[in-house]
Amino acid sequence: MKKLGWFTFFLILFASCLDDPDCYQLHNDIVGVTFRVIGTGKGDSVAVWSVDEKKFVQKPSFNYQLNYFVEEATIEFEGIDKTNFLSFGYTVKNQFISEDCGSAFVLSGLNIFEHDFDSARVINSTPSKGGGTNFEIYRCPETDIMTIDFNQLRANSDGVIINNKTSTYVSHQFDSITTDFSGIVFTGRGTTINLPVDTTKNETTFTFKTGETTHTLVVGYNLVTEQRYAPCGIQTFVNELAIKGNPTFDSISFGLNANDEPARTLEDPHIANLRIYDCPPTNLMQVNFRSNGAAKTVTIDSITADHFAGNLFKAYTNTTVTLPVDLSSTVSTFYIRYDNDATDTLRVEYTNTGLTLFDSCPDPVLNNLLESPDVSNINVISTSRTLKYPPVPNVEITVD
Repeated sequence: MKKLGWFTFFLILFASCLDDPDCYQLHNDIVGVTFRVIGTGKGDSVAVWSVDEKKFVQKPSFNYQLNYFVEEATIEFEGIDKTNFLSFGYTVKNQFISEDCGSAFVLSGLNIFEHDFDSARVINSTPSKGGGTNFEIYRCPETDIMTIDFNQLRANSDGVIINNKTSTYVSHQFDSITTDFSGIVFTGRGTTINLPVDTTKNETTFTFKTGETTHTLVVGYNLVTEQRYAPCGIQTFVNELAIKGNPTFDSISFGLNANDEPARTLEDPHIANLRIYDCPPTNLMQVNFRSNGAAKTVTIDSITADHFAGNLFKAYTNTTVTLPVDLSSTVSTFYIRYDNDATDTLRVEYTNTGLTLFDSCPDPVLNNLLESPDVSNINVISTSRTLKYPPVPNVEITVD
């Protein structure tokens, strides 16, 4: 089987309802199933339908209660497009416990009759009272999946010193991600995305499209075709990943494997082979609206600027707005038109420090923010004259 897919599990045979609650734990009628990947032996996780949550939830293992009035069971693993099964037997003996509890059923001798998984084995033949693993179910590794995660670079600066350089995972919306051999392979939002590579040649071109923005990434690699695991037959493995050409993302690097080395081999369970980074925007100025000393919600018909064509915002309602100043200049002018036809003109000056937060990020830090000319209802916050990311309040506008 190539992969398990999305699963919901049904136990065919349930235990007797005759148990006295005080004596329930006397029966060792629970079997545990754990999922793993052939080759590495690392734990896998599969999706099971949760009746309580009414959705699929990912789990690495499951417990099942046996019927101790028979000596065999079949567990069905029902997926969206495929159902797998595990049939097994066991021995049940009756053992007297006490006058109150009577007899307990002692189960042992678990043995697999039949299954249609890639591989399965018994690692503990005695069921438990509620914990442990009895069966391990293995699947063949996916050998053609490259994993990418997306990150946002961040750093603090006053325009002179840079500190606290870091990155955090970031979720991106994609209209489409396509490959040059199979068309669209992903749409939607993702932070970590698994993408197929072409195992018929030594490189794959990926195209990422969001709105009017398109990025291209070409990845080269080496292919090894061989049989490593008997249940899986001959497979093609991918190693020696290399980033080719000039990717159009802000920054890209290899992830690290368990040995803290560049993850140039495709693994399963998947690890991040590539990490794509977004540079922090350095030109975002946050404007807060206030009235009588408190935050004020305003409705804006439009915001225009000398350095932008068209509206920056239209039909916008909030207590704050973030505006991009002109990186190619040291002055920016914004025209804010409210729904009552009132207008504020916000003109600010600033210093281009020439300081960049990261080597791969060309935009400079902007500081010494000043209002020019001075307008009575507009105030630059004196303690916040450096533009930062994420944006912080830089300007306050008092509205009636």
